[in-house]
Amino acid sequence: METRSSIYAVRTTIGQEKGVTDLITTAVIGETDVWECPFCSEEFSSKEATLEHMSSCKKKKKKKTGEPKLVSTNQLLGRVKAILVPETLRGYVFLETLEFRDVEIAISGVPHVRGRVGGKVSFEEIDKFLVPKPAAEGISTGDVVEIISGPFKGERAKVARVDAAKEELILELLDSPHTIPIRVHADFAKIVEKAHREEDADVSDDADVTDAEKDEMDDDSFWAHD
Repeated sequence: METRSSIYAVRTTIGQEKGVTDLITTAVIGETDVWECPFCSEEFSSKEATLEHMSSCKKKKKKKTGEPKLVSTNQLLGRVKAILVPETLRGYVFLETLEFRDVEIAISGVPHVRGRVGGKVSFEEIDKFLVPKPAAEGISTGDVVEIISGPFKGERAKVARVDAAKEELILELLDSPHTIPIRVHADFAKIVEKAHREEDADVSDDADVTDAEKDEMDDDSFWAHD
């Protein structure tokens, strides 16, 4: 019967998620078993290669018998099934492994690892991080943006309309004497100033915590163990 794997979360220094992932990947697949010839102590990556070497080595060393010696083994090989680094969630790396102890071995000595999160992570909890957000999400009419690509790169503009279906923005250049609207893909615009709205004044200090984030803090969620 095949052992079922689970997902675990590891906290990292923000901005170092990719570096941590590379080092864990090296620990998982970059290292192999080490075998040693009993006649000359030369090391090999497999038992078969060691035996092949021993057939000629024992004649040179005038030895009669001996067995390959397993010096070390990669404890993670075949046990870590996947490593996930969500672009929309900073400071976390997820590992799919057979056992929790595999996580401990994988992160041992890795720089910028701030610890592990207790408990398992469900697929539902990380599924939303696997789907990229629409480019126009978070941009509203009245916002001021900076155009970061294209013929108007570097210009600031006011959002006149958001075409969410096409992920495009209808903009009015602020420094232009004419209010001719231009159409720009949302990927090419960066918000520099949000439009002031009356309802903003009524937002409580807890506004930074969304309903979705509150749901994540449910006692059954892995976030509650952080």
